[in-house]
Amino acid sequence: MTFQMHPCARKLVALLSRNRVEPASLDPAEWTQVVALAVDQGVAPVLCSRLKEEGAVPPPEAALHLREAYLASAALNMRLLSERDRIVVALKAARIPVILIKGASLAEALYGDPALRPMADIDLWVRRPQLDDARAVMKSLGYAARAKAERPPGLQDVLAGETQMVRPAGPLVELHWNLFPGEWLRHTACVEERTIWERSRPRDGELVRELSPEDAIIHLCVHLAVNHQMSGIGLRTLVDLDCARRRWSVDWAVVVQRARTWRVSCATWLVLNALAELLGDPRHEVPLPALAPSLWRKRMLDHFASPERIAGGLDLSSGPKRFLLLLLLVDRPLQALSLAWRAAFPDRLWLTLRYERPNAAGISLWLLRARHLLNMAATRKP
Repeated sequence: MTFQMHPCARKLVALLSRNRVEPASLDPAEWTQVVALAVDQGVAPVLCSRLKEEGAVPPPEAALHLREAYLASAALNMRLLSERDRIVVALKAARIPVILIKGASLAEALYGDPALRPMADIDLWVRRPQLDDARAVMKSLGYAARAKAERPPGLQDVLAGETQMVRPAGPLVELHWNLFPGEWLRHTACVEERTIWERSRPRDGELVRELSPEDAIIHLCVHLAVNHQMSGIGLRTLVDLDCARRRWSVDWAVVVQRARTWRVSCATWLVLNALAELLGDPRHEVPLPALAPSLWRKRMLDHFASPERIAGGLDLSSGPKRFLLLLLLVDRPLQALSLAWRAAFPDRLWLTLRYERPNAAGISLWLLRARHLLNMAATRKP
Protein backbone atom coordinates (compact mmCIF):
# COMPACT_ATOMS: atom_id res chain seq x y z
CA MET A 1 0.00 0.00 0.00
CA THR A 2 1.27 3.49 -0.87
CA PHE A 3 0.75 6.02 1.88
CA GLN A 4 0.22 9.69 1.15
CA MET A 5 2.45 11.01 3.88
CA HIS A 6 3.70 14.55 4.17
CA PRO A 7 7.00 14.64 2.21
CA CYS A 8 9.01 15.48 5.34
CA ALA A 9 7.40 12.64 7.32
CA ARG A 10 8.19 10.27 4.45
CA LYS A 11 11.84 11.33 4.42
CA LEU A 12 12.12 11.05 8.19
CA VAL A 13 10.71 7.52 8.06
CA ALA A 14 13.12 6.59 5.27
CA LEU A 15 16.08 7.78 7.33
CA LEU A 16 14.89 5.92 10.42
CA SER A 17 14.33 2.73 8.42
CA ARG A 18 17.92 2.83 7.19
CA ASN A 19 16.80 3.53 3.61
CA ARG A 20 19.15 6.06 2.13
CA VAL A 21 17.89 9.53 1.32
CA GLU A 22 20.56 11.65 -0.26
CA PRO A 23 21.10 14.89 1.68
CA ALA A 24 20.74 16.88 -1.54
CA SER A 25 17.10 15.74 -1.84
CA LEU A 26 16.14 17.96 1.10
CA ASP A 27 16.36 21.71 0.93
CA PRO A 28 17.11 23.70 4.14
CA ALA A 29 13.41 24.33 4.85
CA GLU A 30 12.64 20.59 4.55
CA TRP A 31 15.54 19.75 6.85
CA THR A 32 14.10 22.13 9.44
CA GLN A 33 10.71 20.40 9.23
CA VAL A 34 12.22 16.91 9.36
CA VAL A 35 14.25 17.77 12.46
CA ALA A 36 11.27 19.43 14.16
CA LEU A 37 9.14 16.33 13.51
CA ALA A 38 11.92 14.09 14.83
CA VAL A 39 12.12 16.14 18.03
CA ASP A 40 8.35 16.00 18.49
CA GLN A 41 8.31 12.22 18.00
CA GLY A 42 11.27 11.58 20.33
CA VAL A 43 13.54 10.17 17.61
CA ALA A 44 15.93 13.10 17.05
CA PRO A 45 18.90 11.35 18.76
CA VAL A 46 18.35 8.26 16.58
CA LEU A 47 18.12 10.43 13.48
CA CYS A 48 21.38 12.11 14.47
CA SER A 49 23.02 8.70 14.78
CA ARG A 50 21.63 7.37 11.49
CA LEU A 51 22.85 10.42 9.56
CA LYS A 52 26.30 9.98 11.06
CA GLU A 53 26.33 6.29 10.09
CA GLU A 54 25.48 7.16 6.49
CA GLY A 55 27.90 10.06 6.29
CA ALA A 56 25.01 12.41 5.55
CA VAL A 57 25.60 16.03 6.51
CA PRO A 58 22.50 18.19 6.93
CA PRO A 59 22.66 21.99 6.76
CA PRO A 60 24.44 23.59 9.75
CA GLU A 61 21.28 24.78 11.51
CA ALA A 62 19.58 21.36 11.25
CA ALA A 63 22.78 19.62 12.32
CA LEU A 64 23.02 21.91 15.34
CA HIS A 65 19.44 21.18 16.42
CA LEU A 66 20.01 17.42 16.09
CA ARG A 67 23.22 17.64 18.06
CA GLU A 68 21.47 19.65 20.78
CA ALA A 69 18.68 17.03 20.95
CA TYR A 70 21.25 14.25 21.26
CA LEU A 71 23.22 16.01 24.00
CA ALA A 72 20.04 16.89 25.92
CA SER A 73 18.93 13.25 25.76
CA ALA A 74 22.38 12.07 26.85
CA ALA A 75 22.43 14.41 29.84
CA LEU A 76 18.89 13.55 30.95
CA ASN A 77 19.31 9.82 30.47
CA MET A 78 22.58 9.83 32.38
CA ARG A 79 20.78 11.40 35.32
CA LEU A 80 17.77 9.08 35.04
CA LEU A 81 19.81 5.91 34.69
CA SER A 82 22.01 6.91 37.61
CA GLU A 83 18.91 7.47 39.74
CA ARG A 84 17.44 4.20 38.51
CA ASP A 85 20.56 2.38 39.66
CA ARG A 86 20.40 4.08 43.07
CA ILE A 87 16.79 2.94 43.51
CA VAL A 88 17.54 -0.58 42.30
CA VAL A 89 20.42 -0.93 44.77
CA ALA A 90 18.08 0.10 47.60
CA LEU A 91 15.39 -2.35 46.45
CA LYS A 92 17.96 -5.15 46.23
CA ALA A 93 19.16 -4.37 49.75
CA ALA A 94 15.56 -4.77 50.93
CA ARG A 95 15.30 -8.07 48.99
CA ILE A 96 12.53 -6.71 46.76
CA PRO A 97 12.63 -8.12 43.20
CA VAL A 98 12.08 -5.56 40.44
CA ILE A 99 11.61 -5.70 36.68
CA LEU A 100 12.89 -2.78 34.61
CA ILE A 101 10.33 -1.74 31.99
CA LYS A 102 9.98 0.78 29.17
CA GLY A 103 12.85 3.27 28.91
CA ALA A 104 14.46 2.09 32.17
CA SER A 105 15.21 -1.18 30.37
CA LEU A 106 15.16 -0.38 26.66
CA ALA A 107 17.64 2.52 26.63
CA GLU A 108 20.46 0.11 27.47
CA ALA A 109 19.01 -3.20 26.24
CA LEU A 110 18.27 -2.14 22.66
CA TYR A 111 20.57 0.75 21.80
CA GLY A 112 24.33 0.70 21.79
CA ASP A 113 24.17 4.27 23.09
CA PRO A 114 21.51 4.91 25.79
CA ALA A 115 21.26 8.54 24.68
CA LEU A 116 19.53 7.36 21.50
CA ARG A 117 16.38 6.41 23.42
CA PRO A 118 14.97 9.53 25.17
CA MET A 119 13.45 8.92 28.60
CA ALA A 120 11.05 11.08 30.57
CA ASP A 121 10.79 9.06 33.79
CA ILE A 122 11.75 5.78 35.43
CA ASP A 123 9.39 2.79 35.23
CA LEU A 124 9.81 -0.12 37.63
CA TRP A 125 7.55 -3.14 38.14
CA VAL A 126 7.26 -4.76 41.57
CA ARG A 127 4.82 -7.44 42.69
CA ARG A 128 1.69 -6.23 44.44
CA PRO A 129 2.40 -7.95 47.81
CA GLN A 130 5.70 -6.05 48.05
CA LEU A 131 4.39 -2.68 46.89
CA ASP A 132 4.17 -1.20 50.40
CA ASP A 133 7.73 -2.30 51.13
CA ALA A 134 8.89 -0.79 47.85
CA ARG A 135 7.13 2.46 48.67
CA ALA A 136 8.90 2.50 52.02
CA VAL A 137 12.23 2.11 50.24
CA MET A 138 11.34 4.99 47.95
CA LYS A 139 10.41 7.17 50.92
CA SER A 140 13.77 6.40 52.50
CA LEU A 141 15.32 7.84 49.34
CA GLY A 142 13.34 11.07 49.67
CA TYR A 143 10.38 10.21 47.43
CA ALA A 144 6.72 10.85 48.15
CA ALA A 145 3.62 9.58 46.36
CA ARG A 146 1.84 11.93 43.97
CA ALA A 147 -1.79 11.63 42.90
CA LYS A 148 -3.51 13.23 39.90
CA ALA A 149 -6.84 15.01 40.24
CA GLU A 150 -8.54 12.39 38.06
CA ARG A 151 -6.70 9.57 39.83
CA PRO A 152 -7.02 9.96 43.61
CA PRO A 153 -4.91 7.78 45.94
CA GLY A 154 -7.61 5.16 46.51
CA LEU A 155 -8.16 4.64 42.80
CA GLN A 156 -4.44 4.63 42.19
CA ASP A 157 -3.83 1.96 44.84
CA VAL A 158 -6.60 -0.39 43.76
CA LEU A 159 -7.02 -0.01 39.99
CA ALA A 160 -4.49 2.32 38.39
CA GLY A 161 -1.66 -0.16 38.61
CA GLU A 162 1.03 2.32 39.51
CA THR A 163 2.19 4.81 42.11
CA GLN A 164 3.81 8.00 40.88
CA MET A 165 6.63 9.06 43.17
CA VAL A 166 8.61 12.30 43.14
CA ARG A 167 11.24 14.09 45.18
CA PRO A 168 12.51 17.68 45.08
CA ALA A 169 14.70 18.23 42.00
CA GLY A 170 14.38 14.53 41.21
CA PRO A 171 12.79 12.59 38.36
CA LEU A 172 9.34 11.07 38.24
CA VAL A 173 9.41 7.39 39.19
CA GLU A 174 6.43 5.22 38.34
CA LEU A 175 6.28 2.22 40.62
CA HIS A 176 4.07 -0.27 38.78
CA TRP A 177 2.35 -3.22 40.34
CA ASN A 178 0.35 -3.95 37.18
CA LEU A 179 2.16 -4.23 33.85
CA PHE A 180 -1.01 -3.78 31.78
CA PRO A 181 -3.06 -1.14 33.65
CA GLY A 182 -6.22 0.73 32.76
CA GLU A 183 -9.96 0.26 32.45
CA TRP A 184 -9.76 -0.90 28.82
CA LEU A 185 -7.60 -3.84 29.83
CA ARG A 186 -9.54 -4.53 33.02
CA HIS A 187 -12.81 -4.91 31.10
CA THR A 188 -11.67 -6.47 27.81
CA ALA A 189 -8.35 -8.31 28.21
CA CYS A 190 -7.14 -11.33 30.15
CA VAL A 191 -3.41 -10.84 30.64
CA GLU A 192 -1.54 -13.45 32.69
CA GLU A 193 0.72 -11.13 34.65
CA ARG A 194 1.85 -13.76 37.12
CA THR A 195 3.28 -15.91 34.33
CA ILE A 196 4.87 -12.83 32.72
CA TRP A 197 6.78 -12.26 35.95
CA GLU A 198 7.74 -15.93 36.28
CA ARG A 199 9.30 -16.09 32.82
CA SER A 200 11.13 -12.76 33.12
CA ARG A 201 14.90 -12.99 32.72
CA PRO A 202 17.65 -12.04 35.19
CA ARG A 203 19.37 -8.81 34.23
CA ASP A 204 21.54 -8.14 37.28
CA GLY A 205 21.17 -11.17 39.48
CA GLU A 206 17.82 -12.73 40.38
CA LEU A 207 16.42 -9.58 41.99
CA VAL A 208 16.77 -7.26 38.97
CA ARG A 209 15.01 -8.64 35.93
CA GLU A 210 13.70 -7.80 32.46
CA LEU A 211 10.76 -9.03 30.40
CA SER A 212 11.11 -11.89 27.97
CA PRO A 213 11.39 -10.65 24.35
CA GLU A 214 7.89 -11.81 23.42
CA ASP A 215 6.26 -10.20 26.47
CA ALA A 216 8.22 -7.00 25.88
CA ILE A 217 7.02 -6.85 22.24
CA ILE A 218 3.37 -7.19 23.26
CA HIS A 219 3.79 -4.70 26.11
CA LEU A 220 5.23 -2.09 23.74
CA CYS A 221 2.37 -2.61 21.29
CA VAL A 222 -0.40 -2.46 23.87
CA HIS A 223 1.15 0.53 25.62
CA LEU A 224 1.18 2.53 22.38
CA ALA A 225 -2.19 1.38 21.03
CA VAL A 226 -4.28 1.34 24.21
CA ASN A 227 -2.57 3.59 26.75
CA HIS A 228 -1.47 6.23 24.23
CA GLN A 229 -4.05 5.68 21.46
CA MET A 230 -1.23 5.60 18.87
CA SER A 231 -0.45 9.22 19.72
CA GLY A 232 2.64 11.18 20.68
CA ILE A 233 5.22 8.41 20.93
CA GLY A 234 4.33 6.52 17.76
CA LEU A 235 7.60 6.68 15.85
CA ARG A 236 9.66 6.29 19.01
CA THR A 237 7.88 3.03 19.85
CA LEU A 238 8.23 1.78 16.29
CA VAL A 239 11.97 2.45 16.45
CA ASP A 240 12.06 0.53 19.76
CA LEU A 241 10.35 -2.41 18.07
CA ASP A 242 12.63 -2.20 15.05
CA CYS A 243 15.67 -2.36 17.34
CA ALA A 244 14.08 -5.20 19.33
CA ARG A 245 13.52 -7.45 16.33
CA ARG A 246 17.11 -6.85 15.18
CA ARG A 247 18.76 -7.37 18.57
CA TRP A 248 16.56 -10.04 20.19
CA SER A 249 15.70 -13.56 19.15
CA VAL A 250 11.90 -13.26 19.03
CA ASP A 251 9.59 -16.26 18.70
CA TRP A 252 6.84 -14.60 16.70
CA ALA A 253 4.54 -17.63 16.97
CA VAL A 254 4.63 -17.14 20.75
CA VAL A 255 3.81 -13.44 20.30
CA VAL A 256 0.72 -14.43 18.29
CA GLN A 257 -0.38 -17.08 20.78
CA ARG A 258 -0.06 -14.80 23.79
CA ALA A 259 -1.68 -11.80 22.10
CA ARG A 260 -4.68 -13.93 21.18
CA THR A 261 -4.93 -15.55 24.61
CA TRP A 262 -4.70 -12.17 26.33
CA ARG A 263 -7.28 -10.66 23.91
CA VAL A 264 -4.93 -7.95 22.69
CA SER A 265 -4.29 -9.29 19.18
CA CYS A 266 -5.95 -6.35 17.43
CA ALA A 267 -3.91 -3.79 19.38
CA THR A 268 -0.75 -5.78 18.72
CA TRP A 269 -1.54 -6.02 15.00
CA LEU A 270 -2.18 -2.29 14.68
CA VAL A 271 1.30 -1.42 15.96
CA LEU A 272 3.16 -4.21 14.17
CA ASN A 273 1.40 -3.29 10.93
CA ALA A 274 2.65 0.28 11.30
CA LEU A 275 6.13 -1.11 11.99
CA ALA A 276 6.09 -3.19 8.80
CA GLU A 277 4.61 -0.43 6.63
CA LEU A 278 6.85 2.37 7.84
CA LEU A 279 10.15 0.71 8.80
CA GLY A 280 9.90 -2.35 6.60
CA ASP A 281 9.71 -6.11 7.06
CA PRO A 282 12.16 -7.46 4.46
CA ARG A 283 12.29 -10.96 5.99
CA HIS A 284 8.50 -11.14 6.41
CA GLU A 285 8.93 -12.12 10.04
CA VAL A 286 6.23 -9.89 11.54
CA PRO A 287 3.14 -12.15 11.87
CA LEU A 288 0.53 -9.75 10.51
CA PRO A 289 -1.82 -12.33 8.88
CA ALA A 290 -2.03 -14.33 12.11
CA LEU A 291 -3.03 -11.26 14.13
CA ALA A 292 -5.07 -9.32 11.56
CA PRO A 293 -8.64 -8.29 12.38
CA SER A 294 -11.48 -8.42 9.86
CA LEU A 295 -11.32 -6.35 6.68
CA TRP A 296 -13.94 -3.85 7.82
CA ARG A 297 -12.10 -3.30 11.11
CA LYS A 298 -8.82 -2.80 9.25
CA ARG A 299 -10.45 -0.08 7.20
CA MET A 300 -11.88 1.61 10.27
CA LEU A 301 -8.56 1.46 12.10
CA ASP A 302 -6.82 2.86 9.04
CA HIS A 303 -9.26 5.77 9.11
CA PHE A 304 -8.28 6.65 12.68
CA ALA A 305 -4.66 5.54 12.98
CA SER A 306 -3.10 4.79 9.62
CA PRO A 307 0.69 4.47 9.43
CA GLU A 308 1.01 7.76 7.56
CA ARG A 309 -0.90 9.56 10.32
CA ILE A 310 1.36 8.00 12.94
CA ALA A 311 4.46 9.11 11.01
CA GLY A 312 3.14 12.66 10.86
CA GLY A 313 2.40 12.87 14.58
CA LEU A 314 -1.07 11.56 15.40
CA ASP A 315 -3.00 13.04 18.33
CA LEU A 316 -6.01 11.04 19.52
CA SER A 317 -5.39 11.62 23.21
CA SER A 318 -8.81 13.21 23.74
CA GLY A 319 -12.22 13.54 22.13
CA PRO A 320 -14.66 11.01 20.66
CA LYS A 321 -12.17 9.63 18.11
CA ARG A 322 -10.04 8.39 21.00
CA PHE A 323 -12.93 6.37 22.41
CA LEU A 324 -13.95 5.01 19.00
CA LEU A 325 -10.38 3.81 18.43
CA LEU A 326 -10.39 2.05 21.80
CA LEU A 327 -13.67 0.32 20.92
CA LEU A 328 -12.23 -0.84 17.60
CA LEU A 329 -9.21 -2.34 19.38
CA VAL A 330 -11.31 -4.73 21.47
CA ASP A 331 -10.83 -8.29 20.21
CA ARG A 332 -14.35 -9.49 21.04
CA PRO A 333 -17.31 -7.39 19.79
CA LEU A 334 -19.52 -8.11 22.81
CA GLN A 335 -16.79 -6.84 25.10
CA ALA A 336 -16.66 -3.64 23.03
CA LEU A 337 -20.31 -3.12 23.87
CA SER A 338 -19.56 -3.78 27.52
CA LEU A 339 -16.70 -1.28 27.43
CA ALA A 340 -18.96 1.37 25.90
CA TRP A 341 -21.52 0.77 28.65
CA ARG A 342 -18.90 0.96 31.40
CA ALA A 343 -17.55 4.23 30.02
CA ALA A 344 -20.90 5.87 30.73
CA PHE A 345 -21.91 3.73 33.71
CA PRO A 346 -18.77 2.58 35.57
CA ASP A 347 -18.95 -0.26 38.06
CA ARG A 348 -19.33 0.63 41.71
CA LEU A 349 -15.69 -0.04 42.56
CA TRP A 350 -14.27 2.43 40.01
CA LEU A 351 -16.97 5.02 40.62
CA THR A 352 -16.59 5.18 44.40
CA LEU A 353 -12.79 5.23 44.21
CA ARG A 354 -12.70 7.87 41.47
CA TYR A 355 -14.91 10.28 43.42
CA GLU A 356 -13.55 9.27 46.84
CA ARG A 357 -16.89 8.08 48.22
CA PRO A 358 -16.11 4.50 49.29
CA ASN A 359 -19.34 4.07 51.25
CA ALA A 360 -21.70 5.47 48.63
CA ALA A 361 -24.84 3.39 48.15
CA GLY A 362 -28.42 3.85 47.05
CA ILE A 363 -29.25 7.44 46.11
CA SER A 364 -25.68 8.56 46.80
CA LEU A 365 -24.40 6.08 44.23
CA TRP A 366 -26.88 7.32 41.65
CA LEU A 367 -25.82 10.88 42.33
CA LEU A 368 -22.23 9.83 41.67
CA ARG A 369 -23.32 8.31 38.36
CA ALA A 370 -25.03 11.56 37.40
CA ARG A 371 -21.90 13.49 38.37
CA HIS A 372 -19.79 11.20 36.22
CA LEU A 373 -22.07 11.69 33.20
CA LEU A 374 -21.86 15.47 33.65
CA ASN A 375 -18.08 15.27 33.84
CA MET A 376 -18.00 13.25 30.63
CA ALA A 377 -20.19 15.81 28.90
CA ALA A 378 -18.00 18.66 30.11
CA THR A 379 -14.67 17.07 29.14
CA ARG A 380 -15.90 14.93 26.22
CA LYS A 381 -13.61 12.24 27.51
CA PRO A 382 -14.92 8.87 28.84
